[in-house]
Amino acid sequence: MTENFVMSAFEPIADANAHSQETGMPPALEPLNELPTTPSTTSYEGGANAHPPLWQPTEPQFTKAIAEYYGVSRKSVQQWFQKVKDACPWFAEVDLKLPDERYTLLCIELMGGYRTSGLPFEAWKAQLWEQNPDLVAAYQASEACSHKYPEGPKTASITVQESDTALMVPGIQPLHLTVIDSTQRLTEAISSLNTTLQQFVSNDQTLEDALKQNAAQKGSRLGTELAIAEIGSMMQATEAARVELAKKLGLLSIPPDPPQQQSA
Repeated sequence: MTENFVMSAFEPIADANAHSQETGMPPALEPLNELPTTPSTTSYEGGANAHPPLWQPTEPQFTKAIAEYYGVSRKSVQQWFQKVKDACPWFAEVDLKLPDERYTLLCIELMGGYRTSGLPFEAWKAQLWEQNPDLVAAYQASEACSHKYPEGPKTASITVQESDTALMVPGIQPLHLTVIDSTQRLTEAISSLNTTLQQFVSNDQTLEDALKQNAAQKGSRLGTELAIAEIGSMMQATEAARVELAKKLGLLSIPPDPPQQQSA
Protein backbone atom coordinates (compact mmCIF):
# COMPACT_ATOMS: atom_id res chain seq x y z
CA MET A 1 0.00 0.00 0.00
CA THR A 2 2.83 2.37 0.73
CA GLU A 3 4.24 2.14 -2.83
CA ASN A 4 1.37 4.17 -4.37
CA PHE A 5 1.45 6.84 -1.72
CA VAL A 6 2.23 10.31 -3.16
CA MET A 7 5.08 11.76 -1.12
CA SER A 8 5.01 15.15 -2.84
CA ALA A 9 2.32 16.17 -0.38
CA PHE A 10 4.96 16.36 2.31
CA GLU A 11 7.08 18.99 0.60
CA PRO A 12 6.94 22.41 2.33
CA ILE A 13 4.88 25.08 0.64
CA ALA A 14 6.77 28.27 -0.15
CA ASP A 15 3.85 30.58 0.58
CA ALA A 16 1.47 29.10 3.11
CA ASN A 17 -0.71 32.25 3.13
CA ALA A 18 -1.22 32.04 -0.63
CA HIS A 19 -2.30 28.42 -0.31
CA SER A 20 -4.71 29.37 2.47
CA GLN A 21 -6.29 32.04 0.27
CA GLU A 22 -6.74 29.56 -2.60
CA THR A 23 -8.43 26.96 -0.35
CA GLY A 24 -10.44 29.56 1.58
CA MET A 25 -8.70 28.70 4.84
CA PRO A 26 -7.21 31.13 7.35
CA PRO A 27 -3.48 31.84 7.16
CA ALA A 28 -1.33 28.97 8.36
CA LEU A 29 -0.17 29.27 11.92
CA GLU A 30 2.18 27.05 13.83
CA PRO A 31 0.16 24.94 16.30
CA LEU A 32 0.91 25.92 19.85
CA ASN A 33 1.42 22.33 20.94
CA GLU A 34 4.20 21.98 18.38
CA LEU A 35 6.49 24.41 20.17
CA PRO A 36 9.11 22.83 22.39
CA THR A 37 8.54 23.23 26.09
CA THR A 38 12.15 24.24 26.61
CA PRO A 39 14.56 26.03 24.27
CA SER A 40 16.83 23.66 22.34
CA THR A 41 20.28 24.44 21.10
CA THR A 42 19.45 22.80 17.76
CA SER A 43 16.15 24.65 17.26
CA TYR A 44 15.71 26.69 14.14
CA GLU A 45 12.76 28.66 15.56
CA GLY A 46 13.03 32.46 15.01
CA GLY A 47 15.63 32.22 12.26
CA ALA A 48 15.32 32.97 8.60
CA ASN A 49 14.44 29.32 8.10
CA ALA A 50 11.72 28.62 10.64
CA HIS A 51 12.14 24.84 10.38
CA PRO A 52 15.00 22.53 9.46
CA PRO A 53 14.67 20.72 6.11
CA LEU A 54 12.77 17.48 5.81
CA TRP A 55 14.75 14.67 7.45
CA GLN A 56 15.07 11.50 5.37
CA PRO A 57 17.22 9.05 7.34
CA THR A 58 18.24 5.68 5.96
CA GLU A 59 16.95 3.62 8.87
CA PRO A 60 14.14 3.77 11.45
CA GLN A 61 14.65 6.21 14.34
CA PHE A 62 13.58 6.60 17.95
CA THR A 63 11.57 9.54 19.29
CA LYS A 64 14.67 11.14 20.81
CA ALA A 65 16.57 11.36 17.50
CA ILE A 66 13.59 12.91 15.68
CA ALA A 67 13.01 15.43 18.48
CA GLU A 68 16.67 16.47 18.48
CA TYR A 69 16.72 16.94 14.70
CA TYR A 70 13.65 19.17 14.61
CA GLY A 71 14.43 20.86 17.91
CA VAL A 72 11.19 19.90 19.63
CA SER A 73 10.23 17.86 22.64
CA ARG A 74 9.61 14.16 22.56
CA LYS A 75 5.98 14.83 23.39
CA SER A 76 5.66 16.86 20.18
CA VAL A 77 7.01 13.92 18.14
CA GLN A 78 4.49 11.62 19.81
CA GLN A 79 1.73 14.09 18.94
CA TRP A 80 2.93 14.15 15.33
CA PHE A 81 2.65 10.39 15.26
CA GLN A 82 -0.98 10.54 16.38
CA LYS A 83 -1.71 13.16 13.71
CA VAL A 84 -0.14 10.95 11.04
CA LYS A 85 -2.36 8.06 12.16
CA ASP A 86 -5.43 10.31 12.00
CA ALA A 87 -4.50 11.78 8.62
CA CYS A 88 -3.61 8.40 7.03
CA PRO A 89 -6.09 5.87 8.45
CA TRP A 90 -5.39 3.48 5.57
CA PHE A 91 -1.99 2.68 7.09
CA ALA A 92 -1.72 0.00 9.75
CA GLU A 93 0.26 0.93 12.83
CA VAL A 94 2.90 -1.66 11.96
CA ASP A 95 3.56 0.34 8.80
CA LEU A 96 4.37 3.39 10.91
CA LYS A 97 5.99 2.07 14.09
CA LEU A 98 8.12 -0.98 14.78
CA PRO A 99 7.76 -3.26 17.81
CA ASP A 100 10.96 -1.76 19.28
CA GLU A 101 9.28 1.71 19.38
CA ARG A 102 11.25 3.03 16.41
CA TYR A 103 9.37 4.95 13.73
CA THR A 104 9.54 3.62 10.17
CA LEU A 105 11.00 5.66 7.32
CA LEU A 106 7.48 6.24 5.99
CA CYS A 107 6.30 7.59 9.31
CA ILE A 108 9.38 9.82 9.74
CA GLU A 109 8.77 11.33 6.32
CA LEU A 110 5.08 11.89 7.06
CA MET A 111 5.83 13.55 10.41
CA GLY A 112 8.55 15.66 8.82
CA GLY A 113 6.20 16.63 6.00
CA TYR A 114 3.63 17.81 8.51
CA ARG A 115 6.27 19.69 10.47
CA THR A 116 7.76 21.47 7.44
CA SER A 117 4.45 22.13 5.62
CA GLY A 118 3.53 25.12 7.77
CA LEU A 119 -0.13 24.08 7.53
CA PRO A 120 -2.65 23.42 10.23
CA PHE A 121 -3.44 19.77 10.71
CA GLU A 122 -6.79 19.78 8.90
CA ALA A 123 -5.31 21.60 5.89
CA TRP A 124 -2.37 19.21 5.76
CA LYS A 125 -4.75 16.24 6.03
CA ALA A 126 -6.91 17.61 3.20
CA GLN A 127 -3.81 18.03 1.07
CA LEU A 128 -2.82 14.39 1.70
CA TRP A 129 -6.27 13.17 0.75
CA GLU A 130 -6.24 15.22 -2.44
CA GLN A 131 -2.86 13.79 -3.41
CA ASN A 132 -3.91 10.15 -2.77
CA PRO A 133 -7.45 9.67 -4.15
CA ASP A 134 -7.00 5.92 -4.71
CA LEU A 135 -6.05 5.26 -1.11
CA VAL A 136 -8.87 7.47 0.11
CA ALA A 137 -11.43 5.68 -2.10
CA ALA A 138 -10.28 2.26 -0.91
CA TYR A 139 -10.42 3.38 2.72
CA GLN A 140 -13.89 4.90 2.36
CA ALA A 141 -15.18 1.76 0.65
CA SER A 142 -13.79 -0.33 3.49
CA GLU A 143 -15.42 1.93 6.05
CA ALA A 144 -18.76 1.80 4.23
CA CYS A 145 -18.60 -1.99 4.21
CA SER A 146 -17.79 -2.11 7.90
CA HIS A 147 -20.75 0.18 8.68
CA LYS A 148 -23.03 -1.93 6.50
CA TYR A 149 -21.91 -5.10 8.21
CA PRO A 150 -20.80 -4.03 11.70
CA GLU A 151 -20.44 -7.64 12.73
CA GLY A 152 -19.06 -8.78 9.39
CA PRO A 153 -20.96 -10.06 6.37
CA LYS A 154 -23.66 -12.57 7.15
CA THR A 155 -22.96 -16.12 6.18
CA ALA A 156 -25.36 -18.88 5.22
CA SER A 157 -26.67 -20.95 8.07
CA ILE A 158 -28.78 -24.07 8.54
CA THR A 159 -31.47 -24.23 11.21
CA VAL A 160 -32.68 -27.62 12.39
CA GLN A 161 -36.39 -27.71 13.24
CA GLU A 162 -38.27 -30.70 14.59
CA SER A 163 -41.04 -32.07 12.38
CA ASP A 164 -44.55 -32.75 13.70
CA THR A 165 -45.52 -34.98 10.76
CA ALA A 166 -45.39 -38.66 11.46
CA LEU A 167 -43.56 -40.79 8.93
CA MET A 168 -45.35 -43.83 7.56
CA VAL A 169 -43.19 -46.92 7.86
CA PRO A 170 -44.50 -50.12 6.21
CA GLY A 171 -44.70 -53.18 8.41
CA ILE A 172 -42.22 -56.00 7.93
CA GLN A 173 -43.12 -59.67 8.45
CA PRO A 174 -40.93 -61.49 10.96
CA LEU A 175 -38.27 -63.72 9.46
CA HIS A 176 -38.14 -67.32 10.71
CA LEU A 177 -34.86 -69.15 10.31
CA THR A 178 -33.85 -72.66 11.34
CA VAL A 179 -30.19 -73.22 12.09
CA ILE A 180 -28.93 -76.82 12.23
CA ASP A 181 -26.23 -77.29 14.82
CA SER A 182 -23.70 -79.78 13.47
CA THR A 183 -21.03 -79.02 16.01
CA GLN A 184 -21.25 -82.46 17.66
CA ARG A 185 -21.01 -84.31 14.35
CA LEU A 186 -18.16 -82.12 13.25
CA THR A 187 -16.32 -82.85 16.50
CA GLU A 188 -16.85 -86.61 16.03
CA ALA A 189 -15.62 -86.41 12.44
CA ILE A 190 -12.50 -84.58 13.52
CA SER A 191 -11.87 -87.16 16.27
CA SER A 192 -12.28 -90.03 13.81
CA LEU A 193 -9.95 -88.33 11.38
CA ASN A 194 -7.32 -87.94 14.12
CA THR A 195 -7.64 -91.65 14.99
CA THR A 196 -7.20 -92.60 11.35
CA LEU A 197 -4.13 -90.42 11.03
CA GLN A 198 -2.62 -91.95 14.18
CA GLN A 199 -3.26 -95.47 12.82
CA PHE A 200 -1.69 -94.51 9.52
CA VAL A 201 1.39 -93.24 11.32
CA SER A 202 1.56 -96.41 13.40
CA ASN A 203 1.23 -98.62 10.31
CA ASP A 204 3.90 -96.63 8.56
CA GLN A 205 6.23 -97.08 11.51
CA THR A 206 5.51 -100.85 11.66
CA LEU A 207 6.19 -101.19 7.94
CA GLU A 208 9.43 -99.31 8.29
CA ASP A 209 10.55 -101.57 11.16
CA ALA A 210 9.64 -104.70 9.14
CA LEU A 211 11.62 -103.49 6.16
CA LYS A 212 14.63 -102.79 8.33
CA GLN A 213 14.42 -106.26 9.95
CA ASN A 214 14.04 -107.95 6.57
CA ALA A 215 17.03 -106.10 5.25
CA ALA A 216 19.04 -107.18 8.30
CA GLN A 217 17.98 -110.80 7.81
CA LYS A 218 18.87 -110.71 4.14
CA GLY A 219 22.25 -109.33 5.03
CA SER A 220 22.84 -112.11 7.56
CA ARG A 221 21.80 -114.84 5.08
CA LEU A 222 24.00 -113.42 2.38
CA GLY A 223 26.91 -113.29 4.80
CA THR A 224 26.32 -116.92 5.82
CA GLU A 225 26.18 -118.12 2.22
CA LEU A 226 29.38 -116.26 1.44
CA ALA A 227 31.08 -117.84 4.46
CA ILE A 228 29.93 -121.35 3.45
CA ALA A 229 31.15 -120.86 -0.11
CA GLU A 230 34.49 -119.62 1.14
CA ILE A 231 34.82 -122.60 3.49
CA GLY A 232 33.95 -125.00 0.62
CA SER A 233 36.61 -123.41 -1.56
CA MET A 234 39.13 -123.75 1.21
CA MET A 235 38.23 -127.41 1.74
CA GLN A 236 38.58 -128.17 -1.95
CA ALA A 237 41.99 -126.51 -2.04
CA THR A 238 43.06 -128.40 1.04
CA GLU A 239 41.88 -131.71 -0.42
CA ALA A 240 43.74 -131.09 -3.65
CA ALA A 241 46.87 -130.19 -1.73
CA ARG A 242 46.56 -133.30 0.42
CA VAL A 243 46.16 -135.58 -2.60
CA GLU A 244 49.09 -134.00 -4.34
CA LEU A 245 51.23 -134.41 -1.25
CA ALA A 246 50.22 -138.05 -0.93
CA LYS A 247 51.12 -138.66 -4.49
CA LYS A 248 54.54 -137.14 -4.02
CA LEU A 249 55.11 -139.27 -0.98
CA GLY A 250 54.11 -142.43 -2.88
CA LEU A 251 51.25 -143.01 -0.64
CA LEU A 252 48.94 -143.08 -3.59
CA SER A 253 49.48 -144.79 -6.92
CA ILE A 254 49.51 -142.54 -9.86
CA PRO A 255 47.22 -143.88 -12.57
CA PRO A 256 48.83 -143.97 -16.02
CA ASP A 257 47.81 -141.38 -18.50
CA PRO A 258 45.24 -142.65 -20.99
CA PRO A 259 46.69 -143.57 -24.40
CA GLN A 260 46.46 -140.95 -27.07
CA GLN A 261 44.82 -141.89 -30.30
CA GLN A 262 47.09 -141.70 -33.36
CA SER A 263 45.75 -139.95 -36.32
CA ALA A 264 45.47 -142.03 -39.51
